[in-house]
Parts: sequence; C-alpha cells; structure tokens
Amino acid sequence: MRNEAEATPDLRGGAPSDVDACVAIWVAACADRDGQAFDGVADRARPKFDRSIGWLLAVRAARIDGFVLATRPGSGMPTDPPDAAVVSLLAVAPGRQTRGLGRTLLRAVTQHLSASGYARAVLHALVDNRPAVSLYESEGWRPVGDEYEHALLKRPLRTYERLL
Repeated sequence: MRNEAEATPDLRGGAPSDVDACVAIWVAACADRDGQAFDGVADRARPKFDRSIGWLLAVRAARIDGFVLATRPGSGMPTDPPDAAVVSLLAVAPGRQTRGLGRTLLRAVTQHLSASGYARAVLHALVDNRPAVSLYESEGWRPVGDEYEHALLKRPLRTYERLL
C-alpha cells in the first residue's frame, strides 16, 4: 500500500467552493516561481473562474495539490485566435511540483477541450519560466506571434497554441 505522500491525486471538476483554495495555490506557485510575492496576482486570477469552460482539480487526501482552468475563446489576449479556448491558469502547489502533476492536468484539460468541440487552444507563458515552457512544448504546444510584456510583472510573455 502506498502512503499518502506517494498517492496519485484524483482529478475532479472544480466548484465555486474551490475558488479560494485554487487562488491560494496560484499565488503560492507564482511566488515560488518568482522568488517573491507580487501584489495583484490574486486579484487578476480570481475573475477568470467566472469564465470557466473547464476546470479540473488534482485532489489527494482531501487536499487540492493543483488545478487547471480553461476559459472561453476571447477571454485571453486580443491577439488570440477568436475560436481558441484559453488555458488561463495551471498551477501545482509548491512542494508537489516536479512529479508530473502539471503534465497530467495539462493533458486532461486538453482532452476536455477537444471533447467539448474546440479545435485549438492557447495559453500564455512567461518566457523565462523554463520548466513551464518545456512542459508546454513537450506536449505539442507551439509558440505563436511575438513576445510581449506581462502587464503586472513587466517580463516577456509568449502565446502558445495547440491544435486539438
């Protein structure tokens, strides 16, 4: 029998009661990635849940270890293709990263979007977030368009697209 630390999380759909926990994971994961917390991260993330077209949680021992949120076309950047769903948020709690959970969540949301009839999806990634960019590229996401500046962090951002 595996212990709780080794248990594979279950995937389930998100619910309104999960928003606060997901936002907390997003804030913690961003602070871990950036080496510090930035004001405004939670405020930018929270409204995205209102535009959800697919929202999955990785739950282990009644605790959310990570989540992925997809939002409707037109909810990302103005330069996104008008028919592309947007993978708006993908985060794994610090301490649970580098165990394949991000890949599991990305694959699950990609399958969900394809089964829901979307032909393509986009996401936006910080260029200097090498672990995330490597994950996306290894899962078939390709950079499109020019780099642009993240409105809050003032760092280069890039759009990635995947045909579903």
